[in-house]
Order: sequence, then structure tokens, then C-alpha cells
Amino acid sequence: MKPTLKQTRQELLRRLGQELGREISAQTIFFHEVAARKLGLNATDTRCLDLISRAESSEVTAGDLGRATGLTTGAVTGILDRLEAAGLVERVRDSNDRRRVIVRPLPEAAARLGDVYEGLGTAMAKLASGYRTKELELISHFLERQLVILQEQIVRIA
Repeated sequence: MKPTLKQTRQELLRRLGQELGREISAQTIFFHEVAARKLGLNATDTRCLDLISRAESSEVTAGDLGRATGLTTGAVTGILDRLEAAGLVERVRDSNDRRRVIVRPLPEAAARLGDVYEGLGTAMAKLASGYRTKELELISHFLERQLVILQEQIVRIA
């Protein structure tokens, strides 16, 4: 018996909303754990380093990381201690407010991360290049909405 369009849509919605999302989430965590181990860290450490590195011109504080991740102050302090000990970030006191500490990535952080993550970036770029512009726009829109939902859920659960 041939599935109806409605059944096919329901199956796709279930597959996208549950199965693929869960599997991608699990594989992403596993990948980041393996990659982080290469740097002597854990996945949360390297993901926080990524947040710090992507901030570029804006200043990042421990409080910013806590708000972005939903982690406690103590957890963020431990992460920053490990990143600093690994020579990947530095803590700098704000010259205008000595109580405020800004976290900056060190130049070698990008090179060390690049060594580990370059293969993934290359493979994902190759995958994306196989899609037409309209398809890329749709995929981008879906992923951007997914990020918003994840950020909302972090706030809700934290």
C-alpha cells in the first residue's frame, strides 16, 4: 500500500523532530568529546572556548558564559581554570572596573582548535556545496530556528 502524502509528512515530521535531532545531538556530543580529549579537555571546555573565540571584538566575562550556557558560576570557573592551564585563554582585569574580569582567547588557541576541527569543517562545507542556493536558505532557516529553540530551552531548564 502506497503511503499518503499526509502519512509521509507525519513520518518526516517525526523523523526530523525526534529521530534525526536526537541522533545528531548524540553524535555531536561524541564528536566533541573525542576532539576535546585531543586537547586534554572536555567537550564543555572546548564549546566554551568556541564561544569566547567567536566573540572576537566583544568582551566575554565568566558571567556571560554562565548566561550563554546555563552553567553555574562554579562550573564556569572550573572551565576557565582548565582553559587557562591549557594555555588557550587569559583572564584580564577590566581597566575601568577592576572587579570585572574579561576572558580572551590566546592566539595559539585557534591553531590548536583548527588542527582538531579542520576535517569536520571541510567535510561540512563539501556537504553544503552539493545543495542549491534555495535549499541552503531553507536549511539555514531551519537550523537558525533550531538554535533559538535550544537557547530558549537552556533558559527554561536552567
